[in-house]
Amino acid sequence: VGLFVRGEIPDAPTVAVVGTRRCTTYGRRLARRYGVAIAEAGWVLVSGLARGVDAAAHQGTVSAGGRGVAVLGSGLDVLYPAENTPLAGQLVDRGGAVVSEYPPGTVPEPWRFPPRNRIISGLAGAVVVVEAAVTGGALITAGTALTQDRPVFAVPGDVERATSEGTNRLIRDGAHPVLDPDDLIEELSLVLGPPGC
Repeated sequence: VGLFVRGEIPDAPTVAVVGTRRCTTYGRRLARRYGVAIAEAGWVLVSGLARGVDAAAHQGTVSAGGRGVAVLGSGLDVLYPAENTPLAGQLVDRGGAVVSEYPPGTVPEPWRFPPRNRIISGLAGAVVVVEAAVTGGALITAGTALTQDRPVFAVPGDVERATSEGTNRLIRDGAHPVLDPDDLIEELSLVLGPPGC
């Protein structure tokens, strides 16, 4: 019916960057670099606030002075994981927001996270999956993006690594592969328009 918002959802092109909580160093590093590139392009990064890819992407955006929106699976006053509370504050302080469909006081039950993924993709003009297994929230977000007519991009990975199996399957099934931050910005420009617009 509505969203609870702390801060302000920026009026600018948005990109969702999602992936596994159990990411590798490769996935964390790439998510952070994508966050920087998205910020430098003047776009807004949307993700969860989870450990792993979500947090790394937001950290990259914040470090580059960009704006981000974090979507929670709990109430705004029950940030999860608690270790990312400072990151949430930085997003709000830099002109972004933390949002949730759940009222204050709602605890982060596991079943609350899959539904919030439709909000991540719904707020985004495009979805980028950095690293993901075949099960988990990142592929749910990719699936809801397709039903919402959002383009899906995915980072190819080692075919023998479980955390790349989901992204590799997305590419096999038609997602656009992206290789590095420059490639990402070039691909996204076709969807969102040139950086800075």
